Amino acid sequence: MCRPTQLALLIFSCLLASASAQFGGLGGKRIQGQIRVDGQPAPQGVLVYLDHARGRDTSFVNGSGELGNTMTDSRGKFSFENIDAGQEEPEGRLYIVTARYPGYRTATQIVDLTASPVGYVHLDLRRDTSKDVPNVPPGGPGAMISARQPESPKAQEELAKGEDLLIQKHDPRGSITEFKKLLQLDPQYGPGYVLMGTAHMQLREWREARSAFEKAAKLEPTNAAAFLGMGAAMNQQQEFKAAQKPLQRSLDLRPDSAQAQYELGRSFWGQRQWQQAEPCARKALEIDKSFPPAHLLMGNVFLRHRDAPSALSEFQEYLRLDPKGQHAEEVKALIARIQKALGQR
Repeated sequence: MCRPTQLALLIFSCLLASASAQFGGLGGKRIQGQIRVDGQPAPQGVLVYLDHARGRDTSFVNGSGELGNTMTDSRGKFSFENIDAGQEEPEGRLYIVTARYPGYRTATQIVDLTASPVGYVHLDLRRDTSKDVPNVPPGGPGAMISARQPESPKAQEELAKGEDLLIQKHDPRGSITEFKKLLQLDPQYGPGYVLMGTAHMQLREWREARSAFEKAAKLEPTNAAAFLGMGAAMNQQQEFKAAQKPLQRSLDLRPDSAQAQYELGRSFWGQRQWQQAEPCARKALEIDKSFPPAHLLMGNVFLRHRDAPSALSEFQEYLRLDPKGQHAEEVKALIARIQKALGQR
């Protein structure tokens, strides 16, 4: 079953090349697993992080994703491939997998690959009843989305193929072919357009992505992911003012989206309205401190405030969270300039 509101996470993570684990080279170690939410397979798009573990104590781990991150497919499954490929293996070969989902307690599991190159993880996410989370209804995550699947078994098969190519095999071009087949069979299936838009975002095809998200929004006017994708594509096309309307609509539907808060801030920033961008950046970090782009935006806001030490801290945190990200090299250069100006080494 496609989970459109969870694709909000996938859209921007794909856009900033941080949606999936960044492993390369040779190597055979991998971790596979499944996430369950309230005893059922997790919806698509639940974020899963992989880090080195120092011993078996999980209390110190913040799940920053130092080794990468990925997302669950529509069956709640995920995988990390070629772990530590081309790198010196850490002593003990211990890893920790962390899963997060809004309104639920973070779940972690230690994986020991000392005796085997393959590890298996099963994590259960349970409601966090200590907080009032109005955006997660009593029915659980399934209550936030459309329960309708594609009309025919053949369409459902094309959906599964496309999801596998996009999320597991990181082949957005191939996935678009399958999503087109899906939508030919079921042209009223809104989540299919969200998936297609997400694939186009990965390929930096902003016009095509925007068109797909617009179609999804028309079919499903309560799909927060569709409006988020539309606004993100508009930002990429530098149509910053126009992006504000769909992004605000996305936030009206899903106020706890760090991605939508960031994109709205980015649209203000693109119009040189940094004072309006600041509360969006702060809110994004309040929702998710591990979301790298929000630190980047917040750092730029601090520079506008002429607060170089705070800006430096934000840029360093961005680099810690996403050391191989799209903006990593320019951030490194910026950090060096700030440190030089502050008289630091």
